[in-house]
Amino acid sequence: MTELLDDFLWRAALAGLMMVLVAAPMGCLMVWRRLSFLADTLAHASVLGVAIALALAWRPLLGVLLVMLAIMALLLFSGRRGQRLSEVQLAILSYSGLAGGVLLLGVVGAGNISLEALLFGDLLATSREDLALMGVTLLVLGGLLAHHWRAFVAVSVSPEIAQAEGIPVQKMQLLLYLMIALLIAVMMKIMGVLLIGAMLVIPAQAARGLARSPEQQLLGALLAGLLALGSGLWLSWQYDLQTGPAIVVAAAGWLAAAKAIKALT
Repeated sequence: MTELLDDFLWRAALAGLMMVLVAAPMGCLMVWRRLSFLADTLAHASVLGVAIALALAWRPLLGVLLVMLAIMALLLFSGRRGQRLSEVQLAILSYSGLAGGVLLLGVVGAGNISLEALLFGDLLATSREDLALMGVTLLVLGGLLAHHWRAFVAVSVSPEIAQAEGIPVQKMQLLLYLMIALLIAVMMKIMGVLLIGAMLVIPAQAARGLARSPEQQLLGALLAGLLALGSGLWLSWQYDLQTGPAIVVAAAGWLAAAKAIKALT
C-alpha cells in the first residue's frame, strides 16, 4: 500500500515539474504578447473538443486539438484581414465553447470522464501514459523554445523591429499559437481547463516586477512555478484539498509575496 502511495505521489510530482518547466517560458511569452486571455479561450473551448471526441469515439486529445486548430484558423483569418479578435470576441468563444461542451457531454454521456476533473484537473491521477505524453510534449516545446527563444523575445518586445531585423514575425506568431494550443491540450488533464491558464500567467506575473531582463523573468517564473507546485502539493496533502486549486492558490500567494517585496525595495 505504501509503495502504491509513493508511486502515484511521485508521478504527480513529476507531472507537475514537467508542467512548470514548460509553462514558465511559455507564460512569459504570453504575458509579453498580452495573450493571457487567449489561453483561457483555448482551455475553456477544449471542453467542446472532449465532448466531440466522445461523440465520435475518438481519443479526447484529438477532439481538443481539432477545436483549438479551428480557433487558430479563425485567429489567422482575422489577422490576414488586418483585424485582431477583441477580448470580447475571445470571451464569447471561451464561454460558448465551455457551455456547449458541457451540454454535449450531457447528451452523449460523459462515460468515465469526470466533469469535475476536466474542469479542475486531477494531478494525483496521473498515469504512466500521461507522463510519457507530457515528456514528449516537454521535449518538443522545450526544443522549439530553445531554438527560437531570441526570435520569440524580439517579436514580443517589438514586432516592427523584429520584422526590420529579418525575423518572420507572422510565422513566429503562428508557431507560438500552435505551441500554446499543444501545451494546453496535453497539460489540461492535470490542472483542468479552468486552471491551466493560471499556471501560465501567475508565475510569469510574479517574476515580472522583480526581473530586469527577459532571462531574469524566465528564471523568476520558473522559481515561482516550482514554489507554487511544492507548496500546493503540501497544502493538498496536509489538508486533503483539491490539488489543482491548491496549487493555483499557492501561486497567487507567491505573487502577493513578490508584489510585497517589490513595494519594499
